[in-house]
Amino acid sequence: MIKNNYFKNLNKIIGLSLLEDATSNDITSNLLLSRNYIVEANIISKEYGVLCGIPIVKKIISRIDKSIKIKIFKQDGKKFKKNTKILTLKGKIKSILKIERVLLNYLGTLSGISTKTNKLMVICKKYKSKICCTRKTIPGLRHLQKYAVSVGGGTNNRFNLEDEIFVKDNHYDELFNQKIYKLIKKNKSKKKITVEVDNLSQVKNIINYKIDRILLDNMKIDKIKKCLKIIPRDIETEVSGNISESNILRYAKTRVNRISLGSLTHTIRNIDFSLIIKTR
Repeated sequence: MIKNNYFKNLNKIIGLSLLEDATSNDITSNLLLSRNYIVEANIISKEYGVLCGIPIVKKIISRIDKSIKIKIFKQDGKKFKKNTKILTLKGKIKSILKIERVLLNYLGTLSGISTKTNKLMVICKKYKSKICCTRKTIPGLRHLQKYAVSVGGGTNNRFNLEDEIFVKDNHYDELFNQKIYKLIKKNKSKKKITVEVDNLSQVKNIINYKIDRILLDNMKIDKIKKCLKIIPRDIETEVSGNISESNILRYAKTRVNRISLGSLTHTIRNIDFSLIIKTR
């Protein structure tokens, strides 16, 4: 089931995308095409990937021209190979051409995230570490990017500052212990509490408090292992900091519960798609 939260403000986001590309004034099509005849167009993959973006594609099409018929061959979350037909559009040529780039941008960006997430998830599957995204997202696209992470099999960290209580190093001071105790007492809404630590001493200091998760930030593998040995099982564990495809398996082998990577959403390699109009 798709969480409604993922598509929060979708109409506004799509509106900005269409405005950005000036879809209301495709001067090239207007000059070259004297008739707005009906055509059939296929969106084809040009490489391997995990698909994401079909609900957004459908929303864009319905907004521009409800008469366009769409036939979907692959749904979100499905893997595809190079030269796979993803969907077919049938409708007015000018309508299809004006949204071509917008459709491909969303499919490429979101499929890039879901593909990367899925690849990392497969690497870590044996050790059962969840792959998590962060709030390091493209401004305005956070909900869609987190949707793509979930489509790829990943886990969403908090969406915003009010979702969870997240104590970072910048919150630390000489009265930290007293403040944590008061924080737990004041947490009437029972929001999840995560505390970020970067050394073993801080872990020892925090494990006796009733918190939900400890984030081991920018720690080397040997230090992570030492921390995991003393953290009670009822406290979820997470690691972050300079984790990539090349080293993620080493972190997963520690059997930490969660591995978070900002690169899932802030460093995106688009998946390449083409829209090809069938000649009459």
